[in-house]
Amino acid sequence: MKYNKDLDFFRAILIGLVILIHIVNFGNIYPDIKNAILAFFMPAFLVITGYLVNIEKTLRQFALYLWRIWLPYMVLVLGFAGLSLYLPVRDGITSFDVPTVLNVLFVKSIGPYWFLHVMMVCGILYYAAFRALPKLDITAKYSLFAALLIGVSLFTPLLDIHAAFYYFLGVGVRQYIGDFSRIYKASLCPILPFGLLIVQREYWGWGTIAMLVCVVSFLCFAAYFSSLTTGRTKQVIDYIGRNTFPIYIFHPIFTMLSKYYLPLFGFDPTGLLHAFVTVGVGLGGTLALALLLDRTRLSYLFGRKRILR
Repeated sequence: MKYNKDLDFFRAILIGLVILIHIVNFGNIYPDIKNAILAFFMPAFLVITGYLVNIEKTLRQFALYLWRIWLPYMVLVLGFAGLSLYLPVRDGITSFDVPTVLNVLFVKSIGPYWFLHVMMVCGILYYAAFRALPKLDITAKYSLFAALLIGVSLFTPLLDIHAAFYYFLGVGVRQYIGDFSRIYKASLCPILPFGLLIVQREYWGWGTIAMLVCVVSFLCFAAYFSSLTTGRTKQVIDYIGRNTFPIYIFHPIFTMLSKYYLPLFGFDPTGLLHAFVTVGVGLGGTLALALLLDRTRLSYLFGRKRILR
């Protein structure tokens, strides 16, 4: 797989949007903007994730990869589930019994951690399809992977077919093309079709062709901005992009805390200043927390020697 210098930039933008849409005040003031962001940024994240997953590993190595996702997923989902008993959380639980816990861990995750669940389910199917029958050609393996994704999506509650589709696309780019930069060209012009499509509510579904166009358009104009970024700013953005995992798992701490300092921004009815500060606090706070865990070696609680990359 050829290294792509734009991937970290893409992921930095996307993880900033993750924090933004989980700010309750921002979502309350701008529900349509929140939903428009939700429509494209997770599909883009899933394409990149599918591309980056490496199945050229031994079973033990791949099991370790899954364990390093599962352990923080389990800890944080259980923590989020516990908090939802006492806080007004969307899709929270009403009882903390064994069936409920097993359901939120293995079947239908709650909170922002569903993405990790998708990563594990798709990753297991990806590895099985490409490694179980090594003598098959690439197209046969890719077809088997598609069949597994479709079967699990249709006949179990473990996977949504639309999320599986974008992960599947990312895998296809890796297996058939190998160079992620070949699916887009750095240009500001794709911001025009992106803008025209993203404001149409009827196109916000992940199953629309329009959303696929939005994802590719985003990659193009984000790559354009990446080419303009240099020096220290570029280094900081790339560092954020390399460390999306700790930012993703820890950001709810800081979006929930943002409710407590919201009154300080009462002078700004737009809510944008509060949102801007919270995204900055979320990025800095999650990275600082990850650094603390690394320094104290508590990162082992999350199955990793180091959380930061």
